Amino acid sequence: MIKNYFKTAIRNLSRHKINSVINIAGLAVGFAAFLLIFLVVQYEQSFDAFHTKKDRIYRVVRNSTDKVNPGYRTGVPVPVTATLRHELPEVKNAAAISSAGDVQVVVPAENASALKKFREKDGIYFAEPQFFQMFDFSLSEGDLKTALTEPNTVLLTKATAIKYFGDAKGVIGKTIKMSGKLVKITGVLNDPPTNTDFPMKAVVSYITVAARNANNWGGINDENYCFVELAAGDTQSRLDRALAGFTTRYIKPVNHDYYLAAQPLAGLHYDERYGNFTGRTFSKGLILALNLIGLFLLIVACVNFINLTVAQAINRGREVGVRKVLGGSRLQLMVQFLGETGITSFFAFLFSLLIVVFCLPGLSNLMDIHLSAATLYSGKLIVFMLGTLIIVSLISGIYPALVLSGFNPVAVLKGGGMGADHTRGVFFRRGLVVFQFVIAQALIIGTLVVTSQMDYFRNADMGFRKSAVIYASFPTDSVARTRVDYLHNELAKIPGVEKVGMSMFPMVDEGGWATELRTPTKNTPDSYIVVNMKISDPGFFSVYNLRLAAGRAYFPSDTMREYVVNETVVKSLGIRNNQEAIGKLINVGGRILPIVGVVKDYHYNSLRDAIGPIVMSSDKRGFHLASLQIDLRQSKSVVEAMDRLWGKTFPEYSFEYHFMDQAVENYYKQENQLSKLYTIFSGIAIFISCLGLYGLISFMAVQRKKEIGIRKVLGAPVKNIVMLLSKEFTVLVIIAFFIAAPLAWYFMHQWLQNYTFHINLGIWFFAATILSSISIAWLTVGYTAIKAALANPVKSLRTE
Repeated sequence: MIKNYFKTAIRNLSRHKINSVINIAGLAVGFAAFLLIFLVVQYEQSFDAFHTKKDRIYRVVRNSTDKVNPGYRTGVPVPVTATLRHELPEVKNAAAISSAGDVQVVVPAENASALKKFREKDGIYFAEPQFFQMFDFSLSEGDLKTALTEPNTVLLTKATAIKYFGDAKGVIGKTIKMSGKLVKITGVLNDPPTNTDFPMKAVVSYITVAARNANNWGGINDENYCFVELAAGDTQSRLDRALAGFTTRYIKPVNHDYYLAAQPLAGLHYDERYGNFTGRTFSKGLILALNLIGLFLLIVACVNFINLTVAQAINRGREVGVRKVLGGSRLQLMVQFLGETGITSFFAFLFSLLIVVFCLPGLSNLMDIHLSAATLYSGKLIVFMLGTLIIVSLISGIYPALVLSGFNPVAVLKGGGMGADHTRGVFFRRGLVVFQFVIAQALIIGTLVVTSQMDYFRNADMGFRKSAVIYASFPTDSVARTRVDYLHNELAKIPGVEKVGMSMFPMVDEGGWATELRTPTKNTPDSYIVVNMKISDPGFFSVYNLRLAAGRAYFPSDTMREYVVNETVVKSLGIRNNQEAIGKLINVGGRILPIVGVVKDYHYNSLRDAIGPIVMSSDKRGFHLASLQIDLRQSKSVVEAMDRLWGKTFPEYSFEYHFMDQAVENYYKQENQLSKLYTIFSGIAIFISCLGLYGLISFMAVQRKKEIGIRKVLGAPVKNIVMLLSKEFTVLVIIAFFIAAPLAWYFMHQWLQNYTFHINLGIWFFAATILSSISIAWLTVGYTAIKAALANPVKSLRTE
């Protein structure tokens, strides 16, 4: 019997090739989208889950005491870690780790000349030995207990060792230069997995840099992390209480602006308030949204399959009637049709795996993750996929099996159709189409909003020039400082360079440091504002077209002598207008100097954040970066000339440059990814929904063929019959829109609140969605409606 069911199923699939292809294609696309989303979510949820002590490790973070404008930061003063390790009984162990940032690495030859040069933008850390006692990063060579106990020692990963020396073996004992300092290699780390927020390339002993700040409770570097391992039997709540007492004893005497708190290691990858070393988080809300989208796309595919299968059921009415007359029970018929659905689902599943394998490289590149076809061979994933296949087969097959097995044999053998309850079934299938278009239209609205927000980011006035500006860093050692003026003059001579400015930091992206501003008349612990300090020369204003609201730019100077502040500082100080601020003395980081200019507010962070207070001054000793306004038509020759100049002026320093507009674009990398992802998923939802429409219009055309025949005989023109069939689906799409629109408005409004500067949810988002949906529905329905309207009425009325 089972063999007979299988043969019948295969024969039925081959007999209706077009319908079978549409069925399999719709289900396969839904399967593939679901699996791809599942793989992305699974990957994001696996970050740092391989550490055996992961449930007991916490990061110590700084939370602002300001309840009105709460702030969340990561770095802690250097002495915090050692003090926690020795004083708190709740802490079994503690370790400091700090990012070294942009590091110039030189692998010297035996004669001390530069053999190889590498610029490591990230992946270089300073860490205490205790870090490796808490985290499961292992050595392939060396001894973790002693490898990082001495200053100027470093661990390289295997990949880094091969990159520097061509081989990971035999490198222990060799020396390399990191940012001008010689360090000795004391071990080789096994390469960390890709799913970690500690993407190590090399780890330098923490004592190399920490000694000079060992007792500095006031200095804070946001990249200086402290991790603690909770003692057995203790909880996060007890640790937070202990940290509150610790804050009172050590932090408040020097800074009452924040308190220490504990963040679980599991939160590093998801909590965008704090961030992590990679600069990339994947919020729980985004994971939930992707899970829902994946689930809805799979359900939409199942709904589409149901509609198409039932629409084709009428063609099998006589087959069902004959089987029932010959003694076939309803249960036997249901098993047969469920088996057919299972076979169709299995073919769709196999096809979906091909789609997944084909799409994985592109998806990995889009999402900046590491997924490969090998991911599909996991035992747990195979069980999950087979379970999904069974569930989908049951969901997709139950209703069509009930409909088909419920045919009245007398009615269908006489050509009477499905039986008495087919009208109720029509309403149910209409509801399924509405559900499909609710999902599709909600995704379309979401895609339009995300895309528009991205366009706003790209085109918004940042308050400074970002086009036709490139910047490049240079070393800060004592020799390099003597060449700043020479570098400036030589850059200005390059054809195509229009303006040159020097600064300590880029205009955006880590563009300054936080410090306190006080006025000489208000010098109490509570009377200060935290400002972002920027060091640059007067040319910086010209390159970036910073506009002065009052006063002038400061004069060139080797040390700080004057300040320029932004309009936010003026408002924060309670000064009535910008002109009144000129000449006033302010105390910034202990230096009391006059304000000589007020610059108009500009965005030095992303448009997610409000514009903060900025203080600018000149200090040639701190310059580390050259910014150039250039003629873009000569950009290639300018870059080549800069490369030659760097090689001549800083022979051990690798030349790298960046375009400012690209740096601003990188702020919104995740939003760009989401925009593209939503566009893809919206297209999939529309595609599957259109297949569902096709199924319903096919069903309705067959059900109403006699009515259409009678109308044609009575003189109804083709266009009236087409409108008769099409208007019903227009109504379904409109009903779906009125369900989708408020849901999409609510969720997209919530999403936009994450940005201080954002677009408004205008009516055009919704108008464009409904108009495009109706147009797509008409195109889908039109072919079948016209075909039904042109059919010969004699054929449909011959049994009457």
